[in-house]
Amino acid sequence: MDKIQAQFAKLWKLLTAPETFDTYKSAVVMTWTIIKETALLVWLVLCLVLVFADWFWKISVGAGRSTRAWFNGLEGSSEQIASETGRALLNAGKSSLDYTLNQARAQLGFEIPAPAPAKVEPVKTEPVKAEPVKAEPAVTAPPPVVTKAEAISDE
Repeated sequence: MDKIQAQFAKLWKLLTAPETFDTYKSAVVMTWTIIKETALLVWLVLCLVLVFADWFWKISVGAGRSTRAWFNGLEGSSEQIASETGRALLNAGKSSLDYTLNQARAQLGFEIPAPAPAKVEPVKTEPVKAEPVKAEPAVTAPPPVVTKAEAISDE
């Protein structure tokens, strides 16, 4: 029992010492400062994310609208334009891949195969439906009137 009382007295003395109170007080104050500054940083980052999202939204919507206006201004049906665009992108990708492979073959010292003849596919377009034009009688201009002074100067 004496050991327990001695240990309790030692602990009580340690807990009630002025250094212990000052140490815990400074730890609590420092922890509160860290929490407050962290919360402020999180708030500022959240504000930045919101402003960036708004900016990105406006830029994206504007780009989409201008692209749509440009696309609507093109002549031809949207299916035809999309088909031609897809075909052009596919051809560009294929030629880029062929170029890259030929460069790799050249770097390794392999023979570069001759390019295959290109297949030309006719573009399928819808015929233009023309409305019949009403023929109106042709108006002929009257013969020019030559004055006497002009006739003399031409001679």
